[in-house]
Amino acid sequence: MAYDRIDWHSGGDFPKDLPEESGGIHIGMFLAWLACENMLGDFHREESADETKRLKNREITGLQFLIDACDSKLWEEDLNDNGNAFTVDYYDEKSQFAQQNGSFLQDYCDVFNRHAEAHGFEYPSVYHVGNTWENFDRLKPILDQRFSQWQVWSADPANRQLDPKTQFLHACQEVGKFLGPHGFKPNKAGTVWKKTAADKDTVFEVSFEPELYNSRSDVRMTVALSISSKALKKWLGETMGGTGYDGTVLFGKLRQLDRYANPIVWQVAGLKMRPSIEEIYGLLNERVLPLFSLFADRPQALDHLATHGGGFSGICDQEATPLSFMLCFGTPDQAQRFFTGYVDSRPSPWRRNIVQTFEKLQAGEIWEYSAYSHERDIKLAFRSGLTLPQKF
Repeated sequence: MAYDRIDWHSGGDFPKDLPEESGGIHIGMFLAWLACENMLGDFHREESADETKRLKNREITGLQFLIDACDSKLWEEDLNDNGNAFTVDYYDEKSQFAQQNGSFLQDYCDVFNRHAEAHGFEYPSVYHVGNTWENFDRLKPILDQRFSQWQVWSADPANRQLDPKTQFLHACQEVGKFLGPHGFKPNKAGTVWKKTAADKDTVFEVSFEPELYNSRSDVRMTVALSISSKALKKWLGETMGGTGYDGTVLFGKLRQLDRYANPIVWQVAGLKMRPSIEEIYGLLNERVLPLFSLFADRPQALDHLATHGGGFSGICDQEATPLSFMLCFGTPDQAQRFFTGYVDSRPSPWRRNIVQTFEKLQAGEIWEYSAYSHERDIKLAFRSGLTLPQKF
């Protein structure tokens, strides 16, 4: 999701007498102002230094920069923290700041409508404003004014509490009040909560991820969980060679119970936070803690995976990820049962991929890349002597 992009404007009722790029003139002017105020992100300092310099020297317009350096879209990655904080509040007409002071597109229309009226003409549409630095200079004073207002507004403690990041972190810490008594410790400002099992090897983790482009009135997050093993990480490095193995046994996100359902996205802004936190409490208690208890008993976990596979309702579908765990800690029979169950659970196109991988490996082919998800696990299965179900 972007703050704004040309193709959002150039379709539908877009004026037939204008090129599609005219749908980005207003975005370009705002972007040019942000650049002049040193609010562009690290990406542009590293990848678009020449274009940024030309923009600031007025050798190109903001629209040209938007097209050439931003792929015709204004994204969060284009801006630094200050630029994003201001844009979130000013660009969204529904934000509290915009409702109290004004939003960008409304200000843009007002500036050029007043200019047109003062000079005895009328723009056919907002997109007919010329892409010139002269017009940028007409717009700049209101942007300077809004930024000054925003600096005062955002410094108010009451408004600072509405900052999307502040609200997100507060929600994480509120969920932590449930996890703490169960032995979890916070990391990364409370966005990650970890616990090590009694075996001193298995690590349980609950983490929270914010949605991109949260605003003060719209803060959303998902809840992820993972199980990993320090010994498994070492075993994978020795068995497969190289690095890049993190010892993950299982990963998933809280979601609806439907198969292949998307992760649940919780709204935690304002008064909506408390009901969401209570719902997260319930699902952690109902699904996550029992799952962690299962894997705290390794023999029990190995038996469960061999019998039922690596899918857990409301968390993840059948996955190959636990295969390395089975090979490292389980018996050959348990590992084979798990692998057979995984292959049987795959739709036919996925099974064909697995069979083709086995055939290529049997023919002596070697390749480093993965052509499909979990192909690395399939290679590990072959290397460990596991076999495909006979019907394949």
